[in-house]
Parts: sequence; C-alpha cells; structure tokens
Amino acid sequence: MQEVILTELGIVALDGKRRAAAFPFADAAAEYMAVRRGEADVSGIAEHASSLDSGVAVNDAALLEALRARSVEARAMDEEGVGRVQSEKLAILVEAGFASDERDAEARLRDFAMGLSSARVGEASQSDDAHIMQAIRAMDEADRALNGHNSRLREWYGLHFPELENVIDGIAAYARVARIGARGDITREALGGAGLDPPVAEMVATVAPKSRGGDISGPSLAVVRELAGHILGLASHRHALEEHVTAEMERVAPNTAAILGALIGARVISRAGGLKRLSSMPASSIQVLGAEKALFRSLKTGALPPKHGLLFQHPLVHASPRWQRGRMARAIASKAAIAARVDVYGGGLNRTLLEKLNVRVGEIGRVSRPEAPAAGAAARRGAQGGRRGGAPGPRRGGGQGRHARGA
Repeated sequence: MQEVILTELGIVALDGKRRAAAFPFADAAAEYMAVRRGEADVSGIAEHASSLDSGVAVNDAALLEALRARSVEARAMDEEGVGRVQSEKLAILVEAGFASDERDAEARLRDFAMGLSSARVGEASQSDDAHIMQAIRAMDEADRALNGHNSRLREWYGLHFPELENVIDGIAAYARVARIGARGDITREALGGAGLDPPVAEMVATVAPKSRGGDISGPSLAVVRELAGHILGLASHRHALEEHVTAEMERVAPNTAAILGALIGARVISRAGGLKRLSSMPASSIQVLGAEKALFRSLKTGALPPKHGLLFQHPLVHASPRWQRGRMARAIASKAAIAARVDVYGGGLNRTLLEKLNVRVGEIGRVSRPEAPAAGAAARRGAQGGRRGGAPGPRRGGGQGRHARGA
C-alpha cells in the first residue's frame, strides 16, 4: 500500500521509501492552507491513487476527506506512521524532489514557515469580526470621552448659566445650548435653530434672563463654545459608529445580535477575542464574561461568584428583579453560545433560538420569589467566607469570657 503524504512543500506518494508520484506547490503557504481547509484541487493525486488496487494511507485528515470525496480508497495513517513521517521529513522532501538536499529542505521549510505566518496574520486581520471588535472599542472609548468632556462643559458653562443643568439632561442638547454663547444670546430663535424641542427651548429661554450665574469673558466663552462643538462632533461620530456596529453585527453574526442585541453582542465578541473563540466557549463562561475579577476573587476568598458580567447590560437582565437576574443571564448565555456557533458555521438567521429564549424568559418570570430563609443562608455563607479569609469565627463560651474580663 502506498502512502500519500501532505508536506509543507507539496503532496507526494511513496511506495516504501521511493517516490511514486509528486505534486509540488507553486505557492507553498497558500496551497498548504487550502488543502487543510478542504478547498484545494487534489485531482492529480486523486487520479494517481485511483489507479492503485490496494488503496493508500494518508497522513492528513483534510487530505483524506478530499480523496474520499473523489471515491478514492483511502485510510488514515496510524500514529507510528505519522511519527515516522515527521522524523524523516527532510529525507522525504528530498526524495519527492521538493528540495535538492537536506540543507535546501531546511531553507525551504524556513521560508514556508515565514510565509504561513504572514498568511495567517493577514487572514486574521481581514476577518469581519476583527473589524467589529475595533469598532465597538472605538465606540466605548468615544462614550468615555463624551462623558468626561460633558462633565467639564457642565462645570465650566455652569459658572455662567447654572440653571441650565436642571433643565437639560442630554449631552448633545446641553452642548448645543452652550455653543450658542452667553446667556444674553440665548433666545427662542437661537434655541430653535440649535434643534431643541419647543417645550425645552421655551423653558431655557424663560430661565436664561433670570440666571444668577456670573459673567464670562470673551476668551473663556470662545473656548467653551469650541469645547461644545467638539462634543457635538464626537457625539455624531459615536452615532455613526453605533450604526456601523449594528449593521455589521446583523451581517456577520445575525443570531448573536438577535439574542444579545447588536451592541452587547459586539462587546461580548470583543471580550471573548473573536466570534470563533466565543463559539468554543461554554455558556457558563459567556455568562461571566466581563466579571473575571469578581470570579477570581470568589475562587480565592470563597465569596459568592458573580451572576453576570457584560450580560447585565441586556434589558432582560437589568430590568429583572435582583433574585431573577442569575437565571436570566444563564438562559441568555446558553442561547448565545448556540447562536455564536450557528454564526461561525454559516447557518443563517435561526429564529427558533429567539423563540425558545422568549419561552424560557416567560418561565423564569413566573417563578415566585424565594422565601426569607435565604437571609439565614447568606449569613452562614458570610461567616464561612470570613473564616476562609482568615477572620476568626465565633468562640464558644464567648459570653463567659466577656463577663470574666469585665469582672
């Protein structure tokens, strides 16, 4: 029986230790990866193997499946044979004609390793979920910047118009008013041009002339208006990022977006390190993604483990009563694990997942609240946690000791 061996430089058929047929790769790294993915044209080696009466033994599972798909009688090489191929790799490359001698084989394998690394880096860089991860991180950074700049604007402009703080809550709306300028410039027409709702504009226009804030100099006002303009630009950029993430999630991971929501799903993918890595995680790991510090603290000190991490942002979790949140997070995580696998392997949108989640959510919502004895259990757990952490437990006869010390 001949052996069909996939090497880094090509495919060779050996009869004993002599070459029976060889098919070198023109682009070693690209064609080797194509064979491993089952996408390569293996018609040459398949035609050779089909002409044999005894079949062939193959050292690679992907190549074995490709040959069997072409009705070639093939079996997997045993572990001893695979180990022998690895130990005699240089001699096999020379015998196949892929290298002139063992020194040349080593040089070609080194070049192959460099090319394979570059190809894999390029493949990882162009994956769609990598761009989603970068977009959601950019959006979260924009949120942090917006919150910081908004706080500074409210403190600074509040010296001049402190009453505006109680009238307008939104970041963009406050920045649009501040960009108008001094209190005296805030009129109903200016507020309408800034895009404020008529009732809010009416209230601001009424309060502005009665403000007790101090005056502001021209240079300071110019900087404040510039800061307000920067906030508005950042808010617009953040909105564009949100729309981009939503559209990409619906295209790349529609099931994950349906179960978790586009933004939470993107954050979970980012925290997991990619959609493929998320698909390999169990539901229990997905449930506590984002709460790793609390999880390790519970393992170290014996405290109660976290019930949820990033999933707390899910409306079904944070809107639930406290005693239902763990069950809600667990149900969502179990469906998210399945959804990620469907997305990775190209199953399209599966509406059954969302329907089953809704059924489970309804079941959890009908569960009655646990009764009061849970407080006693919590106290016992606290005492146990204290003893694990090194704090002494209650002593027997403590009362007698106190009376003795008091005497």
